[in-house]
Amino acid sequence: MQRIAVMTSGGDAPGMNAAVRAVVRAAIHYDMSVVGFKRGYNGMLMRSRDTHDDFDIMTRKSVSDKIHRGGTFLMTARCLDFHKPECQKQVIQNMHLLGVEGVIGIGGDGTFAGLKALADQGFPTIGIPGTIDNDLEYTDFTIGFDTALNTACECINRVRETSDSHERASLITVMGRNCGDIAVHTALACGAEYVMVPEAPWSIEEIAERIKWGVLNGKRSTILVMAEGAFASLTSDVKAICEAHESLKDIATDTMTGFKLASIIEALSGQETRATVLGYIQRGGSPSAQDRILGSRFGARAVELLKEDTYGRAIGIRENRIIDVPFSEAVGHPQPLNRPLMDLVGILGK
Repeated sequence: MQRIAVMTSGGDAPGMNAAVRAVVRAAIHYDMSVVGFKRGYNGMLMRSRDTHDDFDIMTRKSVSDKIHRGGTFLMTARCLDFHKPECQKQVIQNMHLLGVEGVIGIGGDGTFAGLKALADQGFPTIGIPGTIDNDLEYTDFTIGFDTALNTACECINRVRETSDSHERASLITVMGRNCGDIAVHTALACGAEYVMVPEAPWSIEEIAERIKWGVLNGKRSTILVMAEGAFASLTSDVKAICEAHESLKDIATDTMTGFKLASIIEALSGQETRATVLGYIQRGGSPSAQDRILGSRFGARAVELLKEDTYGRAIGIRENRIIDVPFSEAVGHPQPLNRPLMDLVGILGK
């Protein structure tokens, strides 16, 4: 191949810039030119009046001073139109128009689904996993997960100090959508007493009892880590609990939130409980050394695969070895719960 393209799509993740940098510099090393598309599939559809709003020809200088920066300098967005077959065909036409012979996309499951659709139509694509959620089964880690984990740990360390000072419980909601990996790893790294994830059932009553037990045994503070999708596996009858406690009568139970849950836990446990939602702070910031290295390794390998005329593959890592699998093994296969780590949180948090 003489010309390839790179883009970032879906949610941003620290380390994406390192991957883009690796793609560009590895491609130039192999005498390929590189087109950098902006805003993911939106840029590839080339709908802007000014082509510079859609893509740039990348040089070594284009990716200078980028490896340590968070987010993605190519920008990112979601593109619902790309689900339409006619839009996919338009993208392939645009690639041929620009002389692009293969595309490397960096993102999560949705991004990979789009790349698979192009590959199924005969256009060469390679996927690099870039998502803080670490929700792809085929790979041990995705770009951005390590940074998000470190950010969450730093925030919880600060919350722990004030919780200890005030002798209270703290409920910390972390990101991850329907995957509990961030929550489980964060809970273990921070010494949390309890973790709630969407993949395993949990109850408010059990949490309250854990807090009571801790207080009786001299604990001054309790850290509870909750994945943002964890309410899907809540087994408690919230309405009945609220009706049984006068202080909870005004809490609406149709849509649960971390703040409502904190009030219910406080009523059942007797310990003051405060809720904190970390939110998008986990996506930002300079990527960790691990994510910079991972992005660099993934990017270079993606270029090598296109150079070898191998495509329709997703890059990943297993036991510190870079691997690649067909998109059929990557798309639609969520990361299962790491039960040993989940159990370890419970054992060590008592």
